[in-house]
Amino acid sequence: ACKTILSSFFGRYELGAHLAIEKEVLKFMKIKGGSFDAQLFWFHRCLCVFAMARTNKTKERKYMAQAKRTHKELTNLLKNKNPNVLHYVILLKAEQAALKRKRDQENV
Repeated sequence: ACKTILSSFFGRYELGAHLAIEKEVLKFMKIKGGSFDAQLFWFHRCLCVFAMARTNKTKERKYMAQAKRTHKELTNLLKNKNPNVLHYVILLKAEQAALKRKRDQENV
């Protein structure tokens, strides 16, 4: 988990996405809002995967599926009255919108 967060901080999104997808650290996905570091980990994991979806066109579908899954978990926490994830969800929605806009511009 620490490697994913550090790779997000230092811009090594490929390593963070690899850890998020290939390693599939499921123990954090099983913690449904339990500890604060799990939510932080989900955010950085999703951020790395969104960044890789933006740069890697060949595996974009795989990255987007993982990002949507993680983003949905954070959104569900927000709906379940967890105010600590509000800024995470807002930033990830902005990343998702920017990625969608970039795809739409390429299709035109």
